[in-house]
Amino acid sequence: MLSTIIAIWAVVTVILIALSVHRSIFIMREEDTLFVSAAERGTKGRYETIIRRLQSLESVLKIFSFTSGALTILIAVVWVYQRLYG
Repeated sequence: MLSTIIAIWAVVTVILIALSVHRSIFIMREEDTLFVSAAERGTKGRYETIIRRLQSLESVLKIFSFTSGALTILIAVVWVYQRLYG
């Protein structure tokens, strides 16, 4: 049972790391502040799309972070239980 939980934790954590790297690369390519002239107003929609993608990525990262943390705690609990009663 413990090895199954560790395998699931490993998959979740690898996905979490991959998403974190993707977010870091994505953020590096974008500017923090956007100054748009009257002629460039059309690019505003593009940046709004980028912001929405980042917000959805942040929520997915939170889910995977929580899941990885919860699985870490579960692994510790199962390991202690097996040592005490196994």
